[in-house]
This record gives sequence, C-alpha cells and structure tokens, in this order.
Amino acid sequence: MSVNNVKKSSSPWPILAIIFAVIAGLAVYFYQQLEWEEREVTTSPSWKVIANNYYTAEQLLNKSGYQVKTLSDALSLNKLPAKSTLVLLNPDGLLKEPTQKNKLMDWVSKGGHLIISPLDDKNSVDLQELFDIYLKDECDDDDKCETPKAPVKLVTVKVPEKEKEKEKENDTPVKKRAGVPIVFEKDNMVADIADTPRFYVDSKTTENVPESPKSEWDIISRFQFEQGWVTVVPLNLFGNDNIKQYDHAKLWLHVATLPDRNDTLYLVRYATLPNLLSWLVEHALYTLLAFGLCILLVLWRYIPRFGALIPTPPPARPSLTEHLKAVADFHLHNYDYERLVAPLREEVLRLLQPLRIQYTGSRSDTQLIEHITHYDIGLINQAMEGEVQYLNQFTQSAQTLCLLIDRLNSLQSSSSRRLNYGI
Repeated sequence: MSVNNVKKSSSPWPILAIIFAVIAGLAVYFYQQLEWEEREVTTSPSWKVIANNYYTAEQLLNKSGYQVKTLSDALSLNKLPAKSTLVLLNPDGLLKEPTQKNKLMDWVSKGGHLIISPLDDKNSVDLQELFDIYLKDECDDDDKCETPKAPVKLVTVKVPEKEKEKEKENDTPVKKRAGVPIVFEKDNMVADIADTPRFYVDSKTTENVPESPKSEWDIISRFQFEQGWVTVVPLNLFGNDNIKQYDHAKLWLHVATLPDRNDTLYLVRYATLPNLLSWLVEHALYTLLAFGLCILLVLWRYIPRFGALIPTPPPARPSLTEHLKAVADFHLHNYDYERLVAPLREEVLRLLQPLRIQYTGSRSDTQLIEHITHYDIGLINQAMEGEVQYLNQFTQSAQTLCLLIDRLNSLQSSSSRRLNYGI
C-alpha cells in the first residue's frame, strides 16, 4: 500500500491579520506619545476687508437681520425711500455737487434718517450747517455770536416706555438720570461716560457743543429734523480696526437703527457723479429711444439678409458700332483727320487689286480708279494722296472715298461683301 503525501497550502489571512494588528498597535502607541502644541496664527485679511474699511460693520448689520444696500453714485439718492436710513461713510465724492446737500435736507425732512460724521472739510461743514450743526464754536452768518451761550447739559437717551408706564401705575415719578450712564433700550448694556470715550448731547438744545475736558471723548448726538432724524457720530469708531474695541459693535447697531422703525440701510462708501449713460436715462430717455430706433433702421437697411438672392441684371455691353463710333468721335474731337481717312483709303486699295487683272497697262492707282469709275482725277488725288488738315477737307475726302468704295463694290463679281458706307 503506497502513501501519497499531499502538501496542503495554508491560508494567508491569519498572517495578514497579525501584521495589521501589529501595525495598528504601533500607530496607537506613537499617537499617544505625540505632544500637541496649540498656536494662534493670524491670517491676512481678505481683499473684501482691505477694499472696504467698514466691511465688518456692514456684515454685522446683515447678520443682525437688517437689510443693507450700497450706493455707488449720486444719482441713486433721488430714488431713496422716505422711510430709510442713509449712512455717509465717505461723503467726499457725494457732497461736491451743491444740489446734493439740499436734496439730502429735503429727504430728511420727509422722514429719512441721516447718519453723518462731524467733519471739518468745507463740503461737510456746508451740509452740517443746513441742520444747525456747528463744530468748534462755529456759527452761521445770520447768528449773533457776541453773546456767550450756556453750556450744554449731557443727558442720556430717552426714558424707556416701560418706565413711563410704571410711573403712571405707581403715581411716583421715575428718578431722573444725572446724565452719566447711557442706557440702551433693547439690551442690558449700560455705558458710563467716565469709563467710555463717548457721550450723548441733549438733542433739544440749539447751543454749540462745548469742548470736552477729555480730548479722547467723541460726541454722539441724535435729533429730530421735521419728520426725519439726524445722527451725528464719528463713523471711524466703526471701522474694521476700531469696531472690535470696547462695545463699539453694539453701539453701532443702536446708532445705525431707530428704535421704532425697521429701515433699509443705505451705505455710501465711494459715491461718485453718475456716468453719462445713467444721466441720459434719467434726463433724456426719449432721446435715447429715438437714437436707438434710428440705429435699428440703419441696421435693417444695411444688414445682410439670408434668403433667395436677387438675380443680378446682365451687364450692358455696347455693340461694335458704338465702339467704332466712340473711337471716331475721339479722333474727330482731337482733329486727327488722317487716322479717320486712312481706313477708307486702305479699303479702296483692297477693292482695286482684283480689278487690275481686267485692266492691263501700267497705270497708277489714281489713274486706274479714274479709268474705272470715271470720277474727277483731282478729287481722286486729293482723297487718296492729299493732306487732310481741316474739317472741310476731311468731309470732301471722306465723301469721295465712300463713293469710290461703293463703285468698286458694284464692279466686283461677288456681292457677298457689299458694304454701305453712305454718310
């Protein structure tokens, strides 16, 4: 009995599982040995932040649920809604035109809310004087500046309605604020003048703003102008670099909005004069439409049309007679009579050659022609050999040659080449 030893192949999966387990164990061990170090890295701002100094303030309004739009030219100011807020972040390009200041004042008087910075350039000062805002003890030309004015009292914002209701219910007056803290109605924020570089000015007084004992303090004021509101605030507090300081972000939300209104905010960063096309659409719309109609008519006239081609008429080809007549007129107008007579003389000599056989003898061409045709020998000599310099000579020679051609043709035995040279 023979025994066959069969070699059995073992499965590789157990070996692979052991290798994988060893690798996983080593990975876990080395991962536990790592020491993590946290570092704070400041990345450079994006191009949106670099191009827009108030990008953070704009995004804060958007994230807070307010509708924000940007105005890029002065023509858009004519379309502002009456109940809206306009923030002049950069009024340089907007206030260069004098009429824009009056438009802004009319818009505020109808219910608009204007937010401006207390600037000292000429255009800003002119706008501020329209709302009786004077900086650094400035006064209007009509005002009398000789008498000293009483100092302005620093006060807080209006008393909330809830406290007024409590006053009515309890019949006890609410304690008046001394003008030190600033209380915001929508949150629990309280800003103290002694600790923060800002304060409110009484909106009911018309006196000039006194110089602050602390130069780092900024003046923030809001007052009513007819049906609208004007807020004066240093807008540089809300730039990308300054809005993160103190509580400027929360202050920006209160300054840019009105408590009892949900306005759309229009920001003016770089307002320029309207371009020519916008101005024409605003002031000459019908002229633009007429000009466009003229362009369409011109295009309709000259633009190629796709379809069946119009057959081209055959070219006008003048006949041989017209060509010969044109050549003769050319020579006649240039007094070139010899060229006109030469073909007739050649034709006479050509017709004379066959007739020499019938008339023997040594005769010249003129003598033979005189013998055959019985014409005057003088006319024949003048027509065949004489110079033609004048019109009467050309007419006489041409008539004589044509008569000779007709006579010689009649004497030919073949009539297939008869030509009529009558004049």
